[in-house]
Amino acid sequence: MKLFIIFAAALLAVTALPAQQHWTSFKAKHGKSYASLEEERARFQIFQDNVQKVNTHNARYEAGLETYTMAVNKFADLTPKEFGAMLRRNNGPIPRMTLTSHVQSDTAPEAMDWRERKAVLAVKDQGYCGSCWAFSTTGALEGQNAIKNNVTVPLSEQQLVDCDKEYNEGCNGGDMLTAFEYVIKHGLNSEDEYPYEAEDGKCRAKSGSVVQVKEGVSVEATESALRDAVGTVGPVSIAIYADPFQLYNDGIFDKTTCYNDRDLLDHGVLVVAYGTENGTQYWDVKNSWGEDWGMNGYLRVARNKKMCGIGLYNAYPVLA
Repeated sequence: MKLFIIFAAALLAVTALPAQQHWTSFKAKHGKSYASLEEERARFQIFQDNVQKVNTHNARYEAGLETYTMAVNKFADLTPKEFGAMLRRNNGPIPRMTLTSHVQSDTAPEAMDWRERKAVLAVKDQGYCGSCWAFSTTGALEGQNAIKNNVTVPLSEQQLVDCDKEYNEGCNGGDMLTAFEYVIKHGLNSEDEYPYEAEDGKCRAKSGSVVQVKEGVSVEATESALRDAVGTVGPVSIAIYADPFQLYNDGIFDKTTCYNDRDLLDHGVLVVAYGTENGTQYWDVKNSWGEDWGMNGYLRVARNKKMCGIGLYNAYPVLA
């Protein structure tokens, strides 16, 4: 009975804000505008559905029934199907290229956070372009450049979007290992030299490269191998099934219903840390949806539970 009272009270508290006022505030905060009144009405209904989803979930969290909270964020006017369509990572076979396998050392520490070692740069925002693979790629390269060369220079995702067309498809998706291969062959400009535009464009890369890449490394498809790579090498590019994270806010995401299927991996991100919180092992994942999503742009996911495909695709670059 007490549990029900807590649940009901929390639900009433979060539904107090009038719907229209909440909608107006949401549009202003996130710069939303729509092509027609008809579209706005449809978006408003989707928004209301998502608000109800967030309220119900967070009431369950307050009652101790969930491990993480949700938020009415900038994706709250999208259906799950529309949100899923934003996620673009090629899931086909990897072509022949300069690739080696990670050799597990079993010397990884119990916890590691590369942010504390200044090997993780600021969270970026891919916008409504399916370029997650490019951000995961630059994140891993930026990490290795910081670790090996003590250089923290943001790298150009837009160059990968515009120029890496041999295996990847710009805003329509790509793969991190094949992106490493592009950088091996062509180098990569800094973000200042080639700024992000969130759309496909003509390749206009400048000569010279901030990083020199020797090879891409594939890590065995297990969480123990991923832990070893993150713990001993640096931030690691991974692919996940990201559809359930649309409205994620904070806490450790731990849902047994999140698919663990390589064929469903649809989003490239970067594992930057792992550890244990209140007895629960976790991964800290750097996303590319801006600092106004999740935990200041990060996602915390349960570790060693095969959560959302984490550990099924893992890769990192080796600098020359």
